[in-house]
Amino acid sequence: MSLSYAKFLAIIKTKGEVMHFEIAENSKVDESKPLIYAWDIIDRETGELKGRYVGKAMGGSGRPRKQYRRNVVRMLAGKRYRLAKPDAFRAIHVALGAAVTAGDRIVLSFLCNVADGEDINKIERSYIQSHAPTLNRI
Repeated sequence: MSLSYAKFLAIIKTKGEVMHFEIAENSKVDESKPLIYAWDIIDRETGELKGRYVGKAMGGSGRPRKQYRRNVVRMLAGKRYRLAKPDAFRAIHVALGAAVTAGDRIVLSFLCNVADGEDINKIERSYIQSHAPTLNRI
């Protein structure tokens, strides 16, 4: 059964957010500055890690906090990813959507800040190597 986007939003408004997630506290990270983050998906029954994604955010925590939720809501509602790329949802979006459907635990962690002059791509690659994500394209 496919829901219209308006009906889907009505369900969200009635039941609250569609994508519930926890934010792991890290007092060493300034969320207003460039940072490296990770999404962890944890099986609701076994507690085992089902998936991990490591990413970067030049503008701080706003994009990971808001855009992933937005993309998951759109995907679950049958909407396009982007006008020019309708089916371009990435593996992390699909995995987060599956986690929402399954009721799995979703945790967003802010791993570190990236200082002015540091190469955010190099730092992200380092964290990808050390955190063994399963949802990044490597």
